Amino acid sequence: MRRRTLLAILVALLVVGAYGAYVFSYPKYPEVKGCVDPFAVTKPVSRTPENWSKVHVFFKLTTTRDFWKMARPWNVDYSHVKVVKHTIEYNGDKVTMLAMGIPLKGGKHVIALYEFSKPVQGVKIRSYLLEIDTQKSKPMLKTLAMTTNGEYTATNDCTHECNSDSDCGEFASCEPYCCNHNLRCLAGCCG
Repeated sequence: MRRRTLLAILVALLVVGAYGAYVFSYPKYPEVKGCVDPFAVTKPVSRTPENWSKVHVFFKLTTTRDFWKMARPWNVDYSHVKVVKHTIEYNGDKVTMLAMGIPLKGGKHVIALYEFSKPVQGVKIRSYLLEIDTQKSKPMLKTLAMTTNGEYTATNDCTHECNSDSDCGEFASCEPYCCNHNLRCLAGCCG
């Protein structure tokens, strides 16, 4: 009985130690200020769909801090996750980008996660929490939140990055990756 107890304590200490080593060894990425779009400065070279198992996807998501800021691994619809490995060109170098489309249970939200092998404009990992709006005649995607190298940004902030005008809300438009409020339109409507 005593051996089992000692063995259980040893295993628990090994697990705690391994997790502590992971946390302290997690790489520090450069801080990215302002609106940066790593996709605008790269050129696609090739792409290859990956056939990952559900277990492989689960472990990838549990070890990605940016994903944890958007959702939890148990909220994922693993049967519909798509993984594609891209080769892109940035400043003459070939960079590998892993792109994951991660639908959440309920079918109303999707997480798009991009991980670069080397930083592109300082961005190593970028993710978007997208809401699928099917109320309109044409389904729309709206960006609810995003992360860049672990920094979480909700899109209800005054100025935030965007992909289309629908991400910016009323009286605003998406201009080179940042929402810009159209004061002339706001004054004409409210004024």
